[in-house]
Amino acid sequence: MIVITSPTAVKEEAAIINEMFDNGLKLLHIRRPNATIKEVRRLIGDIDSRNHQQLALHQYHEIASDYGIERLHFKEAERLKQSEKQLNSLKQNGCILSTSVHNWKSYEALTPAFSYAFIGPVFNSISKQGYNAMKHIEFGSNNIIGRIAIGGVSKENLNSKILEAFDGIAVLGAVWQSQNPANEFKRIQQAWNTTGR
Repeated sequence: MIVITSPTAVKEEAAIINEMFDNGLKLLHIRRPNATIKEVRRLIGDIDSRNHQQLALHQYHEIASDYGIERLHFKEAERLKQSEKQLNSLKQNGCILSTSVHNWKSYEALTPAFSYAFIGPVFNSISKQGYNAMKHIEFGSNNIIGRIAIGGVSKENLNSKILEAFDGIAVLGAVWQSQNPANEFKRIQQAWNTTGR
């Protein structure tokens, strides 16, 4: 189970994130599309340094090594700008790469440079109104790259058969739009663990 940061700053965000890590969060993706590099640095700096290796950056990849961050995420547009040679070089230098796709055809075309991919929206998005679920969820032959379900994932739909096609889940809106994000994270994590996936 992966948590993605809110696209905009949240009050006491770093403290909430640290609490999530203390309660078993394995991986946090820092996705702050409109933030400055200074704002992203401030957020990382406020997160306990012992958790920095469990962070993935969606932008400002150039600062990753300053914090011992090895995980780099490429949104679809950025991925298409990279050559296979560039991606393989990053991987060979110890980076763990991930990306986002919005259909199975794009997923099937990914190179093994990527460890996992967010695929979605699987359900209607909670954080983006009008961002509705993909019409078809298909099984493909690409078993090398982990499949992470994204989009509308919440405690209420964790038992959906749709999720059987995936290796894991990523949550955003269900956590950050709740009254208590750290508690909601714990509820979702506990429910996900009981599914046995």
